[in-house]
Amino acid sequence: MGTMKIGMPVKVKLDEQVEEIEGVSDAADFLQRWPVERRGHVYRSALNACSAAITAQISESDAMKAFTGFARVTGILLAEGGPAMPEAGPVHGRMPNPVRHLPK
Repeated sequence: MGTMKIGMPVKVKLDEQVEEIEGVSDAADFLQRWPVERRGHVYRSALNACSAAITAQISESDAMKAFTGFARVTGILLAEGGPAMPEAGPVHGRMPNPVRHLPK
């Protein structure tokens, strides 16, 4: 199997170690090493997306978007040339924002 690289690498920082995730295979490998006690809905969505991209069921781009979302939500995504983005808080308890009506 190839390495499935797309676009710019996604940089993540976990336990003071920075990794460059260059494609779907790297993302799936990283997710397999993710701590079991921290695996939730967003983790499963990212892992499922990577698996689907590897079997050509979805695009690699969509899978990397799912992985990037996972990295952002868990607070491990590095901004370009900067520190990790702040953690958004627990995902399992988050409710969608209600529809906001704009004045006419």
